Amino acid sequence: MSVKLPKLDLIYFKMRAFTEAIQMQLCYRNIPYNYHFPWDYFDKPWQEVKKEVGFGQLPLLIINDRKRVWQSGSIMRYTAKLAKTVPKKLEDKAIADAIFESSQELFQPLNATINFRVGEDYENFKKSILDDFRPRLFYFNKFLENDQSGPFFFGKSPFYCDFGTYHQFSLIRVLDNTIFDDLSSVKLFMDAVESLKGVSEYLSSRPELVGVSKEPKLVINGKAVSTGIKKN
Repeated sequence: MSVKLPKLDLIYFKMRAFTEAIQMQLCYRNIPYNYHFPWDYFDKPWQEVKKEVGFGQLPLLIINDRKRVWQSGSIMRYTAKLAKTVPKKLEDKAIADAIFESSQELFQPLNATINFRVGEDYENFKKSILDDFRPRLFYFNKFLENDQSGPFFFGKSPFYCDFGTYHQFSLIRVLDNTIFDDLSSVKLFMDAVESLKGVSEYLSSRPELVGVSKEPKLVINGKAVSTGIKKN
């Protein structure tokens, strides 16, 4: 018997950041959802509606036009249950969550650097991020190597921690496209996520991020628009 899925509306800004892993996960399981900019969904500028929304934060997931869930990690775990990307064993659930949380530690200043910083400011943050990331990469790679059944953290099937880690790694790769060259397990992991049905379609159709380090923009409906939290 098929389970009726809830109506999902995902609301976020013009940037490649907190909703990417969520959207990849939903697309992987072909779970319908609608993506909105806040000014379109609420029909008013974000600053005017901010106090009415959760803890004044985006992303926001609205379920069946009623329930509102904020915090990207909370949204990720909720949609993971819909997508069945949560390990069955209790201890594996805890480990998957630990991997996911470890990947989320990279969010700042990584996402802000890719989406907003330019010039010397970008270069300074790029160096700092890469210097900080390389020691962390050792542990991610070690965990992937430990499971020879690969290519994901828990073997042949992806869990929500895989999507969370992939997003961060994909942005790191923007900073240095050679950083994974000597790490076969990480390269296999990245290729495997990108090859997943639903995910590959999402990655090829999402707004292209251009002008990184100079004038970051997203190409939306054929038009390059500035990244940010405002409509224009």
